[in-house]
Amino acid sequence: MKLRSRTRRRAADFLLKAVSTFSAFVGLFFLAWILIVVAHRGISAINWSFFSQLPPPPGGEGGGLGNAMLGTLYMTTLSVVIGVPLGVFAGVYLSEYGRETQFGALVRFTTNVMMGIPSIITGLFIYTLVVVTTGHFSGYAGAFSLALLILPIVARTSRTCCRLSPIRCASRHWRWESRGGA
Repeated sequence: MKLRSRTRRRAADFLLKAVSTFSAFVGLFFLAWILIVVAHRGISAINWSFFSQLPPPPGGEGGGLGNAMLGTLYMTTLSVVIGVPLGVFAGVYLSEYGRETQFGALVRFTTNVMMGIPSIITGLFIYTLVVVTTGHFSGYAGAFSLALLILPIVARTSRTCCRLSPIRCASRHWRWESRGGA
């Protein structure tokens, strides 16, 4: 190895590290600047009425985010109520009962495919299924879309948790036997 090539590599390495460090500091400076300006201008607007009032009409002053926060809470709650029980049931089924069944293989395949579907495709599917057929927008469509996004994650997680547990289902893997007397 030549001495000249090692010196060039070290100089190039130092130069690239210096440029990268400088670029990172410039980016952090502008990020901090934006955050400080937003906090300085926006801190006065945050009060109880900001969270409880309805938004103003276009061009109006004041108002708040009351309906947006309440709608988000409703949609999230409904999607969890729909998606989590179905996901847990699917995960327990896959872990305990559907290991070697064809239906279990179908559920496992469907869950794996649903994990890879982008959220925009899920939203378009629910839009076509719910909004187009009913003729109007609703929070239920958003909740169903979120439930479809939650379902495979909960199913896979609960399946993994059930497979990690040392206790299996009483009907298939172990039997309760009374010891002694009664």
